[in-house]
Amino acid sequence: MFARTVDWAIEHGIETATFHILTPYPGTGLHRRLSAQDRITCTDWDLYDTRHVVFRPANMSAADLEAGYGRAYRDFYRWGSILRGASAHHDLLAGARHAAYAAGWKKFEPLWDLVIRAKRAGMMLPVLEAILGEFGRRPVVGSRGSGVWSQSGVRSRLVESR
Repeated sequence: MFARTVDWAIEHGIETATFHILTPYPGTGLHRRLSAQDRITCTDWDLYDTRHVVFRPANMSAADLEAGYGRAYRDFYRWGSILRGASAHHDLLAGARHAAYAAGWKKFEPLWDLVIRAKRAGMMLPVLEAILGEFGRRPVVGSRGSGVWSQSGVRSRLVESR
């Protein structure tokens, strides 16, 4: 089921995907039901993060579920998968946006983590805008040499050289 889900998403040009493991949070009906069935296997609340199996699944082992989760991420964000997903778009610009966004989302995740941990996310705003915004900028009507451009509703002042 993991491979079929990933293949479907790639074939349909889905740009990003997040995968989660069912997590029976305390106080929920799911947690009460799994507890009544004696299927809760962990009370380390740090592992209740949708990335770890904290219950006994019905139709596979916990190890198989965690392995499938990890494999889904790896398979979806392989370079070949990113390029295959980008080629699912019939428009060159949409395909380029797909590749840039998917690569920016996961391939550079360690860089984003470092930036966030260094509390320098504000300095990275232009990079984030370039990745998440539309390709191509349109001048604001009536700006007559002011250097004001609009991109996806965000305005920024560009330095003009004379």
